[in-house]
Amino acid sequence: MIDALGLKPGETALRRRRLVLLDDGSPGTLVTAWFPPAVADLAPRLALNGPIAEGTTHYVRRETGRSPAEGVDITTVRLASDEEAGVLKVDQPVAVAVVLHVAYDQDRRPLVCEIGVTPSHVFEETDTYPMR
Repeated sequence: MIDALGLKPGETALRRRRLVLLDDGSPGTLVTAWFPPAVADLAPRLALNGPIAEGTTHYVRRETGRSPAEGVDITTVRLASDEEAGVLKVDQPVAVAVVLHVAYDQDRRPLVCEIGVTPSHVFEETDTYPMR
């Protein structure tokens, strides 16, 4: 995460955490987002608990003038930690898909680094592409 945000020694990122629920209200994905100081300092509502009504991306754009221009997602699989299993309400051991998402602005400066942890029974990824 530190590498993804390009933090300098001594800098700390602001952390936000949310649990995305499935349609039936059960836990779906645990998402932890880190914002670099250049974003967090200009967008103080990021430090508050709870959702941001207009959405985080729109809020960050409005407060900082910076918009996401590129995203990089890396998906890996591992076993859930005990804490993750507890929040996701799954029995251990359980495999989870971990998606590391970094959004960059038009100058390739990171806006946010998010890690989404989804239990294997919920995770599904679909790719559609031409085959010629």
